[in-house]
Amino acid sequence: MTLYIPSHDLSHRVEPNHWESSENNRNEWSSILESNPESVDLALGSLHMDVMFSTAADPGVERLESWQAWTTDMQMYHALFAVETNPPGADLELMVHHKIRRPKATGPSYAASASNWTTAFFLAVICRDQKRYRELCEISVDLLREAGESEGAQYNPFTYHWISALQAFVLNRPGLGEELLAAMELSTPDRVDFGDTELLDKLVFPPMNAFLRLVERDSDKFNEALAQGVALHADYYTANESRANDIEGVVPLGLLAMACLAYDTAESDPDFHLDVESGYLPKRLVERNWYGEFPI
Repeated sequence: MTLYIPSHDLSHRVEPNHWESSENNRNEWSSILESNPESVDLALGSLHMDVMFSTAADPGVERLESWQAWTTDMQMYHALFAVETNPPGADLELMVHHKIRRPKATGPSYAASASNWTTAFFLAVICRDQKRYRELCEISVDLLREAGESEGAQYNPFTYHWISALQAFVLNRPGLGEELLAAMELSTPDRVDFGDTELLDKLVFPPMNAFLRLVERDSDKFNEALAQGVALHADYYTANESRANDIEGVVPLGLLAMACLAYDTAESDPDFHLDVESGYLPKRLVERNWYGEFPI
């Protein structure tokens, strides 16, 4: 039985000229990779918001322009880590927005952070770019901690265990269970150093819970965890008018990545099945309908 979770409408947040400005935005920010690689992080917010607004305008990701927004965002997040984790001065070749860019590596800055890493990883999984998400998983957690906290930012310890668990899963390293259990336990409101209880319970914990069930290859529990997570996302982002207008609520990135992993798992494992659908989980992304449309 398919579980369906309705999504709330954010199309009213989209400007009438969105698609034209979206293309201009991608062209402008993609060029910064070669012209000013030290400032790649400045492009991330704009390109990521472009994804959110494009998905609000096109919830099913039916338009090619929407897929272009997703892939460019993914490419630039990966490019940030390529630029900042390769030896300074190294020549790089990176595909971003239909063009090979040739920046030089700069070495790490505060932007090579845990939060940017998880976004980069989820985007690469959603776009099914295995090469990129494997490269991201080769980046040491110690580097992310040192660079990301170099200018005073702080992350709860569970964040690094969560990243370690994802890396262990992708690279088939030992310690997956221990790292995931630590991440889940340390993300509870009574164990964190800081953080809003509602946000932790409704946005942070659900992707970990769904991932646990995916790792266990338990379809029923995975579908239950995914559906519950999507419902909690909806609950959080419709709790009041301010949140209901927050463009970040258009899609739960981590849960969407888990749905994509589950869809791919179901294709190779006849005993596993994905039975959750939602406007928050664009079907064309989950079922990788756009994959291969153009080189990424």
